[in-house]
Amino acid sequence: MLEKRTDSRGQSVEEVFGVYGNMLYRIAFVMMKNAFDAEDVVQDTLIKYMEHMERGKAFETEEHRKAWLIRVDSNLCKNRLRFYKNHPKISMEQLSRYYEKEEDTELMDSLLLLPSKYREVLLLHYVEGYHGREIAGMLGLSESAVRKRMERGREKLRRLLQETG
Repeated sequence: MLEKRTDSRGQSVEEVFGVYGNMLYRIAFVMMKNAFDAEDVVQDTLIKYMEHMERGKAFETEEHRKAWLIRVDSNLCKNRLRFYKNHPKISMEQLSRYYEKEEDTELMDSLLLLPSKYREVLLLHYVEGYHGREIAGMLGLSESAVRKRMERGREKLRRLLQETG
């Protein structure tokens, strides 16, 4: 249950969840390939946020808060994946039910097959709409590393889509 703790700008955890919960869930779902794990990751992200607030640390801007939440969410996903050794708990067929258009399903199925370092930057850029500089800041990478991962990820995705027809 979310508590009514507030940060320096007067935002409760509930309000932060209301604003960023869906975004954090989508990121976690794509990375974890599992709805239950995605929910757990979002919950853990909010717990980390509460701990961050309790330490009296503030965010410079709302974008800083958002980037921090994305970074924590992403890192928690990576930690879980490392623990599970990439053992997905739902099949690709079950996942494809969540997409409306058939071409979206094919694209997402192929995206989920990419290594996480490529999947992550492509998701943040194309799904969440971030630019290379913003992604670099969130993931702690250089802009050139983000550009290279996007380039390699698009190429791998292109090959996967060509193989499947």
